[in-house]
Amino acid sequence: MSVHDTSESVFMMNQNMQLLRAPLRTFLFPMKQALNDMIRQQVGDFLEIYFENKYYYVVVLTKIVMFGGNIIFAFHTDGSKQDTSTLLHNKKLLGFNVCTDLLLAKKQGDVSRIVKLEDPSKFWMSKYAKAHHSLVQRGERAKRWYIYDVNDWKNSIKVKRWMTKKYKTAMDMTSCSFDVTANKILAKYTPDQNEFL
Repeated sequence: MSVHDTSESVFMMNQNMQLLRAPLRTFLFPMKQALNDMIRQQVGDFLEIYFENKYYYVVVLTKIVMFGGNIIFAFHTDGSKQDTSTLLHNKKLLGFNVCTDLLLAKKQGDVSRIVKLEDPSKFWMSKYAKAHHSLVQRGERAKRWYIYDVNDWKNSIKVKRWMTKKYKTAMDMTSCSFDVTANKILAKYTPDQNEFL
């Protein structure tokens, strides 16, 4: 084997290595670009979400509070495109508060900011959240409910055995992926429909 043969084989090996790396680069660049293009939701954002061939509308009420989720107000809709002005200015708000992670909607759908609201406070349905912190089977009722202020998810303010309407309508203290939230929107869910009440 001559020196010329060795340098030619090294050259061929370098070319093959570049070909092996090229598909990885071409794959990673669009993904990196897509991640950079994702909207970063902020408090007061009124968002239109196109997910699994349906439209959903939400108002972001908090920064991330629990497991990557924001507390939002989710409008009850049927999945069709809505007149956003009518949704925002309707005197009777139809929907519910929930903590949801919007990452799935961003990855598998399209999230657009319609408008930034200066004061989203009218979209809080309750200043309380409820949780039962026990293993409860479907069809059973929780025996003890812990009530939290929505601004403090670490310290319960009350423990209730019997829930009054005020606490039944408190948002559920849970963090959902967006597909779960989407199903609740279409089902016209409200927190007083919690299956363990």
